[in-house]
Amino acid sequence: MIDHTKPLRCNPEVEKKNPIIIALDGKSLAEILPIVEKLCGTGCILKVNDLAFFEGMKIVSRLEPYGRVMLDFKCHDIPNTVSNTLNQLVKNKILPWAVTVHASGGIEMMKKAVETLRGYPTKVLAVTVLTSLNEESCGKVYSSNPTDQVKKLAEMAYVAGVDGLVCSPKEVSMLREISPELTLVTPGVRSPGASSDDQKRIDTPKSALENGATHIVMGRQILGAKDPVAEVKRVLKEELNIY
Repeated sequence: MIDHTKPLRCNPEVEKKNPIIIALDGKSLAEILPIVEKLCGTGCILKVNDLAFFEGMKIVSRLEPYGRVMLDFKCHDIPNTVSNTLNQLVKNKILPWAVTVHASGGIEMMKKAVETLRGYPTKVLAVTVLTSLNEESCGKVYSSNPTDQVKKLAEMAYVAGVDGLVCSPKEVSMLREISPELTLVTPGVRSPGASSDDQKRIDTPKSALENGATHIVMGRQILGAKDPVAEVKRVLKEELNIY
């Protein structure tokens, strides 16, 4: 039960300094709430994907008392369907920090997403090539290598007017050169020595930020830690020199 008589979220200035997005994947709401309640003082952004499909879009309202929310829908459909989906957020006054769409849905689809959320605080982030794809699998899916395909999709997304891109740490420096102002979110981020799990194109938190990322996604390393809060603080302090 959320106690609304006391503030849960930390100071907005602290939130601005924290580039970590916590991927709350593979857990139920009952499992997540105790974790995010402890994490709320760190300023991490909370990313939900599978949980949104079971709990509905109102999961954003459930989590916002604890931090900014990234609704990782990865919309990929005809433009009108994507617009209808995002318009439900507007109608119900559910406005997360960001929503994601697949850049491979095309320029018109991304434009429609941007138009639907224009004037609202929610960012539209275009997903390029998933970090689970390596050189071989990317070739099978796109008939291209990851670097070239990410660049192609990023250029399309830029034309569509998105607020940011989601890419692996391996391509983030290239995309930062294309656009210095875009929000760049990098999944596939692991501390040195941490398990890569099913991610293929990965890098460390420090390297990702040095190469131009504005935000880094960390999931299992944080959630699987004995003390998730201590692990977040360790990464911020020891690896990123953020206090």
